[in-house]
Amino acid sequence: MTIGPDIKEVLAEVGVGYTILRDSGNVTGEYLSYKPNAQVTKPFIREFFLEASLSYDTKIVSGDVIQFNTTEDNYIIMNSTPALFENTVIKYEAVLYKTNVIVTILRPSVVRDTQTYLMRTIWTSIKADAKALFASPMFGIDLDTNEELGLIGIGNHELYIPHSYGAQVLDRIRISSTEFYRVEVVKSRRYKDVDVLDIGEDVAPTTSTTTSSTTTTSSSSSTTSTTA
Repeated sequence: MTIGPDIKEVLAEVGVGYTILRDSGNVTGEYLSYKPNAQVTKPFIREFFLEASLSYDTKIVSGDVIQFNTTEDNYIIMNSTPALFENTVIKYEAVLYKTNVIVTILRPSVVRDTQTYLMRTIWTSIKADAKALFASPMFGIDLDTNEELGLIGIGNHELYIPHSYGAQVLDRIRISSTEFYRVEVVKSRRYKDVDVLDIGEDVAPTTSTTTSSTTTTSSSSSTTSTTA
């Protein structure tokens, strides 16, 4: 007889309730236990990375975003590995990355204006309310570069997002009405179903909404987009 159900009962009694956030419909009723990452002396890692234990029949898969029911903190599931006992899955061990930004991902397309015959860029929202982990260079200052990190690029801004968001090179990442970045590299093989984006300053001169467009001569920091 497997001990998976017993572990599940313990998690329900002493663990943390969470909701799996999915466009197709949220999944509720699951519990996990967690502990800080082993590198607890590093403030950024202590704040943003957790190691968690999940029940043997969890619906979680890599790339999911979950929300703790009590604190409403959101985490990306970076991986989920089965723990076996007598050739049976008794639980899953997972690594969670805490999100710290909610972004909109916009994709450009160039069209010719029927009035002026000039080319203009139309920005279409492909994902709104996208939860992500934004890592800027300052987060790497105190990290020992001799250690195997696999987490943060010291030199570039990086954005950790689920692969299901579908981000591509040259997409625009809008964090706020005045903060924009351009996707320069998509690293899709570092983690299963999680992409790491190298992002840089977005200086695209024209912007538009998904339904109508406006052409400007200023940088993206003065975007007048009204949707997404």
